[in-house]
Amino acid sequence: MSACANAIKYALAYWDFKLDQNYTPKDDYPSFLLTQNYWNIKVQNYLELDKRRNRDTSNNIKESDCAFYRKIFLSTGRHI
Repeated sequence: MSACANAIKYALAYWDFKLDQNYTPKDDYPSFLLTQNYWNIKVQNYLELDKRRNRDTSNNIKESDCAFYRKIFLSTGRHI
């Protein structure tokens, strides 16, 4: 029964999708700005999770890596 519901869901979602049509990506989303505060929180969360799972944390990302990843986001135009 759930397989049937899943098939109906996707059939309704893609009923007007055409393989030979050119779908350009929508690019009016605000670009992501990687701030130092956001990065520090992310690093601390990764560190806490790894410590909880008893994983090696010697190769984890650090707060000082923020500039490197900010440059990657700006140069590639990626969105999160």
